[in-house]
Amino acid sequence: MRLISRRRCRKNAIARSALRAIALPRARIWEETINLRQLRYFVKVVETGNITRASESMNVAQTALGQQIRHLEESLGVRLFVRHSRGISLTEPGEVLHRHALAILSSVEEARREVMAHGAARREVVNLGVTPSIQALIGPELLLAARDEIPDVSFRVVEELSFILIDALMRGELDIALAYEFENRPGLAATALIEEELLFVAGAGSGVLGESISFEEAIRTDLALVSDRDIVWRLIHDVAGRQKLPVNVAFEVQSMPAIKTLVARGAATSVVPYGVVAEEIQQGLIVACPIRQPSMKRTLFLNRMSDAVSFVHETALLAFLDRMIGRLAERMGPYGSLIGSVLPRRHGEVEP
Repeated sequence: MRLISRRRCRKNAIARSALRAIALPRARIWEETINLRQLRYFVKVVETGNITRASESMNVAQTALGQQIRHLEESLGVRLFVRHSRGISLTEPGEVLHRHALAILSSVEEARREVMAHGAARREVVNLGVTPSIQALIGPELLLAARDEIPDVSFRVVEELSFILIDALMRGELDIALAYEFENRPGLAATALIEEELLFVAGAGSGVLGESISFEEAIRTDLALVSDRDIVWRLIHDVAGRQKLPVNVAFEVQSMPAIKTLVARGAATSVVPYGVVAEEIQQGLIVACPIRQPSMKRTLFLNRMSDAVSFVHETALLAFLDRMIGRLAERMGPYGSLIGSVLPRRHGEVEP
């Protein structure tokens, strides 16, 4: 009987050890079910629709990003994506997680900004998104002027195409986005600031330009455009669709420097804002002219989340941005017209 009791004790001890070996990893997995890195990876994959593009965008190894997504799916016990030949799409649980992930990342960024703003020796950091044309015309000036005019505010500037800036704003990665064309998304508030005329551009030796060019003539040339999410692409195709005209897109390149190189070499033409090619025009590498019948125009908006927490230095910040928008319109010359203000209108004031 004594021997049997010892055996039973040993069996019970082994069983308890086995249970602990199973239970502890489970507990650790549950505690680490979701972390901010996984959420950021997940949101980026949703945005790009492809793990490869997401890893390139975030400068992360594809295997590492894919492993984090797999861990997230395994620990939650659900499939977040459906894989197919064209990339990936969200499952129903994936859509739920995406909605919450955007809210969580936005809340974390708000908390970070509010806490940092209360630091006695820290300046308030504002994440500002600008397009390449804005960066080219006033980017350095904006940073230098901010240092002198609003010393309590520090800008962290991100230069990207408009649709990428809006996506980043929706994810909580930006506080303000100066982007073209307003996309009516839930929670997004936009203020129209400048109406800008787009130009047709070609290589200096191409001989295709006069004082102006008709829309129909422009879209028959070998165009280099960004992508179907870009506002210039959409404007061109919308007008062409109404006139039942084909658009000759010879190169689709999501890189403005690459497009300018193609144009300067005479391999392509394009439709761009003045700011993007101002330097190349001055250097005699590219020539430009307005488009007529019809003209091509786009609108610059200041975009913020409608439920965003006010900045600590809100009044000074908005007044500064309003002055910079005025300078931007001046730099655009005859191609830009002010149509609004960053500053909210006072009670009783009417819109001009």
